[in-house]
Amino acid sequence: MGNQVALISDDDDSSENSEINNLIDFTVNAMELEMSNTCYHTNQLPKIRGEPNLHKFQGSDMYKEIRALSGFASKPLNDRWNLLHALQQRENGMAAPGTASFSQNQQRYISNLYIPNKKSTRLMSLDSKVFVTKFDKRGDKLLVACQDGFVRIYDGAKGTYHLLNRIRARDVEWSIIDADFSPNGQHFAYSTWSRSFFIMPVSGTEDDCQWIDVNGLPNLRLAIFSLRYSPTGDTIIGGSNNSMVIVTDIETRTTQILRTHRMPGTDVNSVSYLHNKNPNVIIAGCDDGLIKVFDLRTSFRSRELSKAVVSLIGHYDGVTYLDSRNDGYYVLSNSKDQSIKLWDLRQPSSTRNRSRTRQDRLNLSTWDYRWNRVPQSFYDPRKAMEGDSSIMTYRGHRVTKTLLRAKFSPLEQTGQRFIYTGCSTGRIIIYDVLTGRIKEAIEGHRNVVRDLDWHPVRSEIVSGSWDTHVHLNNFNRNNANRSDKRQQSSDQDKRTLRRSRRLADRVETPD
Repeated sequence: MGNQVALISDDDDSSENSEINNLIDFTVNAMELEMSNTCYHTNQLPKIRGEPNLHKFQGSDMYKEIRALSGFASKPLNDRWNLLHALQQRENGMAAPGTASFSQNQQRYISNLYIPNKKSTRLMSLDSKVFVTKFDKRGDKLLVACQDGFVRIYDGAKGTYHLLNRIRARDVEWSIIDADFSPNGQHFAYSTWSRSFFIMPVSGTEDDCQWIDVNGLPNLRLAIFSLRYSPTGDTIIGGSNNSMVIVTDIETRTTQILRTHRMPGTDVNSVSYLHNKNPNVIIAGCDDGLIKVFDLRTSFRSRELSKAVVSLIGHYDGVTYLDSRNDGYYVLSNSKDQSIKLWDLRQPSSTRNRSRTRQDRLNLSTWDYRWNRVPQSFYDPRKAMEGDSSIMTYRGHRVTKTLLRAKFSPLEQTGQRFIYTGCSTGRIIIYDVLTGRIKEAIEGHRNVVRDLDWHPVRSEIVSGSWDTHVHLNNFNRNNANRSDKRQQSSDQDKRTLRRSRRLADRVETPD
């Protein structure tokens, strides 16, 4: 669920409810003021004692494919690259037989040596919290949406990021929560705390806005936390509260409802299509930690509970974001249990463990991620949840305050070698998919980084934060050795300890 700060009563004439809402708003504003005074860039990342478990992942097709796409098919991951040797092989025609250049995999290998590692510049400073930063499919346009109720479109084609259009959004009760470009990049859709999807042309004005209301529902408060255009551009799906996935036909302006749970108490925090060429199969990430896959051709047969094709169990707390690898099999999920997990849909979870996993969640998820301190058990779980069918888990970032996004790096540019995510410490965290370790931790923001996007062509990440700033992050040579130093420090921490780290250091220190 995404940051419900106050419930607005349907009875606007009720003075009692108005006073309650004012009290809640005052409390939330006081909390936000206290949070804004915190120096986020000095926050330390959580300490993860255990090592990434690569056993299942190294046997998967995804691991082998990423190794090949990243140029590691015939070399170890820690093999150092020699520019002179690579150029010599290319000139002798040995780099890529049949061509006079490097192969695509070799080009990705070189590109991955220069991934973003430092804040380059502040692109813009806005008046309120930034919720959405998103490139279109080709990277020609950048969409930025924040709590001030405006959608801004910037030029992303040449890296100048000058403003192309500024559009006032309709019915923004609290904030624009999510937005997405149409497949052709000519329109975008956005969602708010309202019962509608809003569609606007990229070059249009407020008067060009079209909206599609969600009909056939009780008069309940409705919010759409996540939305996606279909690959064909004729449908929009949205994850909402009350255990609903809303499927909207743009042409006919009709909506259908998928029920993820029998009881309407669980929010759907994220939705996504499984493949960018298949408009029929979607994924839903729920606030109880479940991930469900639905086939839109068969899932509308029941009004009480829509039948899922696959259910995935493994998160102790709610899913905040889903991103598909666009191969029809692999998906990543970010969660309030402070982990990112990889899933192979050909390895579904057993429903026999459903009752036990529900009890495990009740034991560990009594905290509120919006303002409570993260339980240490999330960072160092003693064992995986029973029935966990994920193939890989990544830990090291912090998920609090809002629904943070995590995504695969671009395929053509990096071979999807990395997973990058925002962090509540104000950092951008980049994980190495193959090793499970943090490759880069980019500082610069002073509040939670809610959304970020890696340019499809250029090696740069645009990040939006609740500190009201949007940053451009790219490669900096002076920071290039930082990850090596972090790795050396990590290796030193692996030494065998006795009763405690303090006692071990005392034994190794000479008198």
